[in-house]
Amino acid sequence: MGDIRVRVKVFASIRDALGEGEFVLSLPEGSSVESLIKYLKAKYPQIADILDCSFIALNEEYALREASLRGGDTLAIIPPVSGG
Repeated sequence: MGDIRVRVKVFASIRDALGEGEFVLSLPEGSSVESLIKYLKAKYPQIADILDCSFIALNEEYALREASLRGGDTLAIIPPVSGG
């Protein structure tokens, strides 16, 4: 098995914490949305709590965390919105 490259887009508080809104990750073939989230939580512990309650879109459609990733996919991580 090889690696796949996945584009990740982040918004709002996650973008602010990471200092960038888009990046590409290399993950093992067969990875799921959940495995990508676990990787991000380990690499960026300051956003772990936000990731737990964020919505995930895979190729512009909301996705379950069990969804499989393929090379070239785009994953958007949308944190909860607050305000009034």
